[in-house]
Amino acid sequence: MIGVTPLAQLAKKPKYMIFAVIMADIKKALALKKHTDPAMKVLVDHYKYLDAFLWKEADKLVKYRPYNYKIILEEGKQLRFGPLYGMS
Repeated sequence: MIGVTPLAQLAKKPKYMIFAVIMADIKKALALKKHTDPAMKVLVDHYKYLDAFLWKEADKLVKYRPYNYKIILEEGKQLRFGPLYGMS
């Protein structure tokens, strides 16, 4: 907890974000998730691909491929830390 004056000073700085969290939000985030049957969410047209949405399939590793991809960086550039693209 901080006072009003330091909070107001931090709120003016662009690298800080002011937010509030309540215990109900924390409890909701930590609660066990209910299992949802993929057949209830997937369109009927896509039922033939229903296996792709099952956890047992999602936990498997992909098959080995005899080739690898190489990422060549531009001269003087350095790879940033973090994912190459957003995954959501």
